[in-house]
Amino acid sequence: MCYLIESAAARAVKEELTAKEGALEGARNALVLGYQDPQAGAFVPASSVLLRTKMRTEKQEAVRRACYKGVRTIGPSVTPGLSEVVKMRNQLAKAQGFTSFYDMKCTQAEGFGEETLFGILDGLEERTRPLMEAARARVAAEKGAAALEPWNLGYALSGDVTAAQDPYFPFEDAVDAWARSFAALGIQYRGATMRLDLLDREGKYSNGFCHWPQVAYINGKGTFVPSQTNFTSLATPSAVGSGQSALETLMHEGGHAAHFANVLQPSPFFGQERAPTSVAYAETQSMFLDSLVGDAAWLARYALNREGQPMPWTLLEQGLRAKRPYAVLDLRAMLAVPYFERELYRLPDSELTAQRVAALADEVEMRIQGGLSPRPLLSVPHILADESSCYYHGYVLAEMAVWQTRAHMLHAYGRIVDEPRVGAALASVYWAPGNSQPFLGLVEALTGAPLSGNAWVTHLQEDLEAVVASEKAAYDVALRAGPARKAGQGADLNMRVLLVHGAQVVADSGAAGGANAEQRFALASDTFKAWVRARA
Repeated sequence: MCYLIESAAARAVKEELTAKEGALEGARNALVLGYQDPQAGAFVPASSVLLRTKMRTEKQEAVRRACYKGVRTIGPSVTPGLSEVVKMRNQLAKAQGFTSFYDMKCTQAEGFGEETLFGILDGLEERTRPLMEAARARVAAEKGAAALEPWNLGYALSGDVTAAQDPYFPFEDAVDAWARSFAALGIQYRGATMRLDLLDREGKYSNGFCHWPQVAYINGKGTFVPSQTNFTSLATPSAVGSGQSALETLMHEGGHAAHFANVLQPSPFFGQERAPTSVAYAETQSMFLDSLVGDAAWLARYALNREGQPMPWTLLEQGLRAKRPYAVLDLRAMLAVPYFERELYRLPDSELTAQRVAALADEVEMRIQGGLSPRPLLSVPHILADESSCYYHGYVLAEMAVWQTRAHMLHAYGRIVDEPRVGAALASVYWAPGNSQPFLGLVEALTGAPLSGNAWVTHLQEDLEAVVASEKAAYDVALRAGPARKAGQGADLNMRVLLVHGAQVVADSGAAGGANAEQRFALASDTFKAWVRARA
C-alpha cells in the first residue's frame, strides 16, 4: 500500500512532483563544486566528500575555510527548487490523510508516525544535550574558541590523528581488509553478484549507496534467487583520510549488501530496499558492521601499512584521546537532519521560500549542534530525493540499535571482531525475515530488550581512562591472535565481485582464475590494487 495512490488528484500532484524532483536533483548534480585556493586564487574542483575530507585534514586554516565556503554553495543552488518540492510533497501527503510529508514517509517506512518518532528522538536529544555542551566547552578550553568554527572543528578534533593514522589505511587494501573481516564474522552472500564502483569522478552521485536491481528471495519452486548489488563510493586515493573513509564505506555498504543477500522470504517484496522496509532496520545492519573499524580489536588485526605492520598502540591511543570525548558531536550532527526536515515540512506554504529554508537550516544547526555544522544541512543529499527524504531519522534509531546489539553480543560471546557467531546471529535473526517483521520486534528478538538509547548514552558517558584501559587490553589480545585470514589471502564470501570504474571493469573475481573462491577473490583484489597504484 506504500506506493498506491487512489486519488486522481493526488496522482496528478505526484506526476508533477516527480518532474520537479528530477529537476532539483539535476541541478544539484550539475553543480560544479570546489574551493578557491587562497594563495593561487584559482578554483580547485572537488566533490563534497573531498571538501569535507580536506576540512578534517588540511593544515592551513585558510584552505579549510575555503572548503567550507565551497560546501556552503550547495545551499543556494538547491533551496529554490527544494522549497517548491516541499510544498508539493506536503500537498501529496495531506491528500492521502497524513499531517505532513514527513508523517507519511515515517509511517510508511517505520510503521509509526512522526509524533511517535520524535517522542523517541526528543528523549535522546534531552539526554545528550548536556554532553554536547560539555564537549564544546572542552574544545574551546583546550584548543581555543576558534576551534569551534565549522571549518576548524573536524581538524581540531582529528586532523593530526587522521594524518598520523593514514598510512595504516592504504586505499588499495580496503577491499581485501573488508572481505577478510566479513569472512571471519561468518558472513556469506549466498551467491550474490556485487559491482563495486569506489573511486570519485566528475559527475558521480555525491554519496555512497547500495541499490539492488535483483533482490534475494525464494521463488515459487522453492529455489533461492541470489541478489545483484550495485555499490558506489567517492574515494580519492591520494587524499589523506581517504583510505579510512573507503574502508568504512565498504563495511557500511557491504553490510547493506550482506543483509539484503540473506533475505529468505517467498517474494521479492520482502527484500526490497524501500518502504515498507524500515529505514532504521536497514541502517542497523550497515552501521553495526562499520562500527567495528573503531574497535581496537579490529584495528590491531586489519589496520596495516603497506609493509604489513599493524597500527601501533600509541597511535590508536592518540586517536581515542583525541576523538572519544567528542563522540557526542557526531550524535548531534545526526539528530540535526531529522529535526531540520520535520521543521521544514511544518512550514506554511507562505514561508517556504529559498531564504527561509536556508535560514531554518542554520537555525537548526545552531540549536541542535551548538553551532554551524562542518557538514551544512543543505549539503546532505538525502533531503533532495523522494526515496531518501525524511529518511535520516533511520540512522539515529539504527545507532541506538547498534549499541544495544553490540552490548548484547559482547555479553553473549565475549567479543565481536572475528567471531563467527556474530554473522550467524545477524543472518538468522535480523536478515532472514526481511521486512516481514517490524524493526522494533527484531531488535528485541536479538537483544532480549526493547529498543532504547541506553547503551549508546552509556557508551558516550564512559570514563576516558577506563575506555583506554579496556581498549588496550583488547588490542593486546588481538595483536597476539592476528586476523583469521592474513592480508592478501583472499576470502570466500560466496559472492562474485566486480570492481569497476564507471563502465570499465577493473577486476572480476568470477573471471580471475584460481583454484578456489579465496584465490579468485585474492587475484581480483590484487588486480584492483595494481590498477589503483598505476593511477597514483
